[in-house]
Amino acid sequence: MAEYQVGQIVISRQGKDTGLEYVVSGFEADGRVKLIRPNRFNVSKPKKKNPKHLQSTLRRAEDLLEFIKAGNDIDAGYFFRSVGN
Repeated sequence: MAEYQVGQIVISRQGKDTGLEYVVSGFEADGRVKLIRPNRFNVSKPKKKNPKHLQSTLRRAEDLLEFIKAGNDIDAGYFFRSVGN
């Protein structure tokens, strides 16, 4: 299983969101990964997903780390410019 880091861009491999890119915002005690994608899941209410259902990438959204660490929600336009999608 891949190690994930806060700010890393990952791709969903399973579920109705297959192929969508998310940014890792944290981790749950049960091992699930907290993901953000502002149209539906933001920093204040992230999506929780099993890490086995994610594909890691080498890309990171460094400019979003400030928002994630502060717990502030991210504007969708800014998010997609940062992620490049």
